[in-house]
Amino acid sequence: MNKIWQQFSYHPLGIIGLVVVSIFIAAGVYAPFLASNKPLIVEYDGTFYFPLFRYLFYPGFYTKRLDLFFNLLIFTLPLFLVVFFFFKRLKKPALIFLCLVQAGLFLFIILVPMGDPASDPLINREKQKMIQKAVRSEDIEEMERILSWPFQLEFKSDYAKLNLLVEYKILKEQNEKLVKATSKSDLSTLYQIRRSGERIIVEGLEDSLKTDPRQPLKRAELGYYLDKQRWLETESKNLNWMIMPLIRPFHWQTDAGGSQALNRIAPWLELTRINHKDLAAGLIFGIRISLVVGILSVTLALAIGVPLGSAAGYFGGKLDIILSRLLEIWESMPIFFMLLLVVGIVQSKSIFLVMSVIGLFGWTGFSRYIRGEFFKQRNLPYVEACRAQGFSNFYIMFRHVLPNAIPPLLTLLPFAVMGAITSEAGLSFLGLGEEGSCSWGVLMDEGRTAFPGQSYLLWPPAIILTVLLVAIALMGDALRDSIDPKLHRERD
Repeated sequence: MNKIWQQFSYHPLGIIGLVVVSIFIAAGVYAPFLASNKPLIVEYDGTFYFPLFRYLFYPGFYTKRLDLFFNLLIFTLPLFLVVFFFFKRLKKPALIFLCLVQAGLFLFIILVPMGDPASDPLINREKQKMIQKAVRSEDIEEMERILSWPFQLEFKSDYAKLNLLVEYKILKEQNEKLVKATSKSDLSTLYQIRRSGERIIVEGLEDSLKTDPRQPLKRAELGYYLDKQRWLETESKNLNWMIMPLIRPFHWQTDAGGSQALNRIAPWLELTRINHKDLAAGLIFGIRISLVVGILSVTLALAIGVPLGSAAGYFGGKLDIILSRLLEIWESMPIFFMLLLVVGIVQSKSIFLVMSVIGLFGWTGFSRYIRGEFFKQRNLPYVEACRAQGFSNFYIMFRHVLPNAIPPLLTLLPFAVMGAITSEAGLSFLGLGEEGSCSWGVLMDEGRTAFPGQSYLLWPPAIILTVLLVAIALMGDALRDSIDPKLHRERD
């Protein structure tokens, strides 16, 4: 390993590629700290709150299980790195233990979902009792009180109040920033759209009360909107020490922008998708999808291709002929077209279906490579020595021959990951990606549908995808040269 790293360090482009890929991995794992509408820390009424951490494992906020898995990885990844770099004797069992911990905790989060931090069942139950009592008694004064903002505020938990104030402050600050950047006051931002909607409701209620003042419920509704707006403006000023994520104060699934016309004059970082979600937040969380597609699909391909190639190369004969014919038939089916076929038949756009198809039809290259390596290794002296000692074929194959055949196989992995990421992005770009996703292919598809009027939505995901693929290619080339012993001798 040290020799390979030494040879790898001689390739500056490979080092650059490794750094870029590492940045992408870190950004994908720690995406909530880069883009989220939940502050890391905020002080309100003399109490400190940590909303981002409270919502990390709440499936009502992170609706994709993929996000929950990565949010758990936020805490386990440092442990993996410590074990990998600093544990020598116990590295293998420690890594296996951490993988089991990661999988166990992930299953626990899915099977025992966390409740909404902003919802208190006791408070909600008490509120419903009072509402039902007022409805049964038909007490107009009590109904007026129930419809008032002070009553609603009384039955809100601390996090429910905090969420309202944080959202109001974020949208107001975004509106002020855009007004300052564009020198235009009427921008149709989300803040202005909501204020306009409330203003229309208030004016309608005021006109109705002028016509007939004897409408207590409408009077209560009018007071609700006016009191709520005053409360938001006053209390939002009491938010102190509000530290937002590093890049964007928006989650990729929450509304962030106003009208699409705003994109034509807004700065790049303020662009929104056609569904009014924040584009930059979608780009950041889209890294997670690319990483998972690349890693899991290649892992599945290895799990199929390595055993079949090992058996064909080690035993040869009729088994090799049968497996080779199977490999040739399977290799004749292009992955991308099989993706289109399977998605069309199943009528499902699940990202896990895409990964499964890529893995099931992408193992042939690994199998062919491993088969050739086993052909070279099976008659070497160390294999004959193992047979002479009475070791089983299974033991010889996977404990002695396979470890010697794996290093050359590593050179194929970066390019296989590139192919998997490209296949998923291409499928999503054609409109067959997972709906409601922030995959870069989905983002490019949204830009394509808005082309050419909003072509600026197409280029950011395309550029970022290209950068990642180029970085992986540079890293793969450097790794291939580092493992090649001929190049070692030339360099020495």
